[in-house]
Amino acid sequence: MAKIRPSHYSIRLEPNFENFYFSGLTEISIRATEPIDKIELNAHELAVWKCQVKKEKKFIECQFSFNPKKQILSIDLPEVKSDLVLKIEYMGLINDKLVGLYRSKYIENEEEKFIAVTQFEEDHARQAFPCFDHPSMKATFNIEFIIDKKFSGIANTRVEEETDLKNDKKLIKFKRTPKMSSYLLFFGIGDFEYLEASSEAIRYRIATTPGKTQFADYALDFGRKSIEFGEKYTGIKFPIDKLDQIAVPDFAFGAMENYAAITYRENILLVYPGITSKAGIERIAEVIAHEVAHQWFGNLVSPVEWKYIWLNESFATLFGYAIADYYHPEWQIWEGFLAGEVDSAFERDSLLETFPIELPGKGENTKITAATAPIIYSKGGAVLQMIQGYLGEDKFKKGIQYFLNNHKFECVESSAYWQGIEEATGEPISEMMKTWIYQPGYPLITVHKVGDHLSLEQSRFSYLPNSSANVWMIPLTISFYRETQLIDTQRFVFNEKSMVISLPDGVTAHKLNFEQSGFYRVIYEKENLHALGKLVKQKVLSPRDRYGLHNDLYAFVRSEDYSIDDYLDFMEYFTEEDNYLPLVAMSANLVHAFQVVESRRERISAIGFKAFYKVLEHIGYEPKEDEPHQVTNLRSSLLISSYLFNDEGVAEFGRQKFNEYLEGKSIHPDLLSSITRIGAAQVPSSFAILIKKLESADIPEPETINILRAIGSFEDKDLQLNALDYVIEKVPSKNKIFPIMISARNLFVVDHLWEWFKNNIVELEKLHPMHLEGVIGNIVSVAGLNNPDEVKVYLEDYMQKNDKVKDTIKMTLERLAINSRLRAS
Repeated sequence: MAKIRPSHYSIRLEPNFENFYFSGLTEISIRATEPIDKIELNAHELAVWKCQVKKEKKFIECQFSFNPKKQILSIDLPEVKSDLVLKIEYMGLINDKLVGLYRSKYIENEEEKFIAVTQFEEDHARQAFPCFDHPSMKATFNIEFIIDKKFSGIANTRVEEETDLKNDKKLIKFKRTPKMSSYLLFFGIGDFEYLEASSEAIRYRIATTPGKTQFADYALDFGRKSIEFGEKYTGIKFPIDKLDQIAVPDFAFGAMENYAAITYRENILLVYPGITSKAGIERIAEVIAHEVAHQWFGNLVSPVEWKYIWLNESFATLFGYAIADYYHPEWQIWEGFLAGEVDSAFERDSLLETFPIELPGKGENTKITAATAPIIYSKGGAVLQMIQGYLGEDKFKKGIQYFLNNHKFECVESSAYWQGIEEATGEPISEMMKTWIYQPGYPLITVHKVGDHLSLEQSRFSYLPNSSANVWMIPLTISFYRETQLIDTQRFVFNEKSMVISLPDGVTAHKLNFEQSGFYRVIYEKENLHALGKLVKQKVLSPRDRYGLHNDLYAFVRSEDYSIDDYLDFMEYFTEEDNYLPLVAMSANLVHAFQVVESRRERISAIGFKAFYKVLEHIGYEPKEDEPHQVTNLRSSLLISSYLFNDEGVAEFGRQKFNEYLEGKSIHPDLLSSITRIGAAQVPSSFAILIKKLESADIPEPETINILRAIGSFEDKDLQLNALDYVIEKVPSKNKIFPIMISARNLFVVDHLWEWFKNNIVELEKLHPMHLEGVIGNIVSVAGLNNPDEVKVYLEDYMQKNDKVKDTIKMTLERLAINSRLRAS
C-alpha cells in the first residue's frame, strides 16, 4: 500500500466579518511511495467547490466526494501519479465554538467587535483547510490572508510581503514555516494592538485587542527569557525569527503552543495592577514557560501518534516549572509542583479506571480529556522529575539534547526518548522507563521491621481493591533516624516484588521516599508511623517529608487501610505546623473529609479551626509588603478553609472586606479570590451587585473569574440555584465552568446539584467537551452521595449514548463509590 505524505501547503484565506464565513484556496504538494489514483484528505464543516490537480503547467478538474461523518474529502485523480499538486477551493464558517477558525468577541467604546483566531489541536485544522490532519504528517506552509486594510494578520512566521488591493483590502503573505504538524498552525485576523521588543535574532510581540497591551510588559519579558532558557538548555536555536503571544478574549483552555504564535486566555497572559494576584503572576510565568517549552517538546519534535502526546505535555509541564524557578527562585515554585502536579497525578492514578502515560489505542480515538490530562501532564511531569533525580541533572540534560537534536522536525514514539538517553549517557534507563510509561497506576511500598532489617514489598496502590501483579523499577530513597538525628540516607533501585534492607545500628525511625523524590506511596507499621509523627511535631522531618507523610496517610484512609479516626488522631502531631506544604495538604484533606464524612464534621472542624487559627494569627489576615509568595498563597487557602470550619474572625473579616469591595473600594489583589467567596456566602443581597459588575464592559478577566467563583458560593440554596440558572443563560460558554465548579464544593447546595445537573444536561452539552467533562467529574462525585444507585444508572445510560465522555464517567463513578464508602465508615 502506498504511503502518502504532504510536503508543502499554500493556503489563502479571505474572511468576512459581517457574515462570519471565509473563502479558502489551498494547494497541497503530495508525494506517494508508488503511483495512486485517489487521495483522501480531512475536511470538516467546509463547502468544497472545486478540486483540481496540476498537469504540467496547468490545473485540471477532479471528481470528488465528501463523507461528513468520517470528515473525509475523497479526490479521484484523472491519471495515476506519485508526485502531485492539488488545488482546492472552498468556504467555511468563522464559528463560535472555540475550535477551528472561530470568532472571539470584545467590546470597544460600547461596540461589539470580533477577531478571528484558530484552535487546531487535536483535529480541528480540517475546519479551516482540507489537509492531512495528523501530527505525523509534517509539512512546510505558506500562509496568505486577504483582509480589510484596517486589520492586521498573525501567522506562525513573519510577514514577507503586504500588497494593497481594491475595495479597502490587502494581501498579506507570510514567510514559509519550518516543517511542522497541522495542529500547530495559527491564523489570527483583526484589529490587534502590539507591544514589541527585539533581540539579535528574534522579534518578540504581545498581541491584544485594543487598549490591553498596557498590561503585557511582564509577559513580553518572560516570553523572551523563556526562549533564551530553552535555547541554552537544549543547545538548539529557536528556528523562527519571531515569537508572538496572543491574548484571546474567548478561549477554552489556558493556552495553546502554536509554533511561534502562542495563544492564551487574557488572565493567563496579562497582568492587571491591583487585580492580578501573586498567585496569578506565578501562574502566568508557569504557563508561558510551559508553552515556550513546547516549541522544542512537541513542535520541533512531535508525536507520531496522539498516544505519544506525553512526550509533549510531560516535558512541558516539568520545564514550565523549571523555567519559572530559574528566573524566580524566591517563589519556591517546586513546592507548588509537589502540591499541585504531583498531588493531582496521585489523585487521578489512584483509581482503577486510569491510563498508562503512553495512552492505549491508536489514531484519532486517542485524545486529551479530563480523564487522561492528569496522567499525560501531571503524572508524566512527576515521573520525569523522578528520572531526573535518579540520573542527575547533567545526564538528564545530555539525554534531552541528544534526543532533540537527533529527531528535530521529525515525529517519534516514546522509545526514542529513553533510547536517546542511553545512547547519550550510557545509562540503561529503558527498562525503568517502560515500567512507568506503559503500566497504569503506581506503586505502594509496604514496610515491615523484622529484627535488624526492613522487609519491603511493592504492589499497585488504588483506593478500591485491585488484582494487579505489576512491578515497577523504583528509584528508592530511605532516610534513617536515631532519636532526632538523621544518621543515614540510602538509595536503591527496587525492581523486584520484595526486597530486604539492613538497618543501621540504633535506628528509631525510618522514612522512605526522602524529600518526596519518587512517585510512590509508603505504608508503615503503626510503631514507625508514630515515631515519624514525633519527628513531625519536632520539625525534624523536612516540610516535604511532613507533607508526604500526611498525604499518604489520608490516601490510606480512602483505601480503608486506616480509619478516619486514625487520621484525625495523627493530626495531633501537626498542631504546631507552620509550613506551606504540609498546611496546604492539611487544608485540602480536611476540607475533603468535612465534605464527605458527615459523622465526623464536628471533630474535623475543631481540628482545622485550631490548626489554621494559629497560622492565620501569625501571618495575619492582611498581606504584607515583600512577604514570601508561599505565605501569600497559603493565606488565601487557609482563609477559605477556616471560614468553612466556623472561624468567626475570618467570617467577620471576609464580610467586612467584601462589603468594601461592593462599595467600589480597593481590595488587595491577593485577597480578592478568597474574600469574594467568603463574602458572597454571607451576603445574599450581593448577587445583583455582582451581576452588575460582571456585565460591565471594561471588567478585566481576572476580576470576572473572581466574581464568577463568588456566584458559586451563596449559602442560600434557592439563591444559589437561581445563580446557576443565570450562569447557564447569560455567562459566556468559556466561563460557565468557574461558578459551577465552585458550587460543587458548596455544602449548602451540593445535595441539590444532582437534580440541577439532570435538568440542565442539554445546556451543559453545549459547553466545550473538556468543560462538560469537568462539570461531570466535579459535581457527581459529591452531589451523588445521597443517591449513588440512581446516579450510576443514569450515567451508565448516558455513557452509552455519549461515547466521548465514557472515560470521564467511569472515573467519576469510581470516585463516587470511594466517597460513598468513606461516608459510611
